[in-house]
Amino acid sequence: MAKILREDDIEFEKVEWGLTKELVAPHTVGSKKIKVKITEWLPGHVHERHNHPDQEEVIYVLSGRGMAETDEEKREIGPGSVVFVGAGEPHTTYNISDTESLRGLVIKAPPEDEEIRL
Repeated sequence: MAKILREDDIEFEKVEWGLTKELVAPHTVGSKKIKVKITEWLPGHVHERHNHPDQEEVIYVLSGRGMAETDEEKREIGPGSVVFVGAGEPHTTYNISDTESLRGLVIKAPPEDEEIRL
């Protein structure tokens, strides 16, 4: 089954660090192996350290500035940056701006995730 949607077809959901919307997910398009989200970390906010035991994650930064941190590396990210997090790897993402949202395309596989805060 194929589906075509626009980002505006899906509403943002408020989360602790900002806003997120699931464009491709089991409940939006019936996906079974992947989830694709647009996420906005609001100015000065952080998605606290956590892991997903059985899920890989990719963050592709669309706009804004932030920091991505894993056990091995802490690095500034901005438009065009790609962050890959393997299953079970602790990680966090910070928005380092006081005025601009950090906006990214987030891809997760498999789509069902368990988030364990550390």
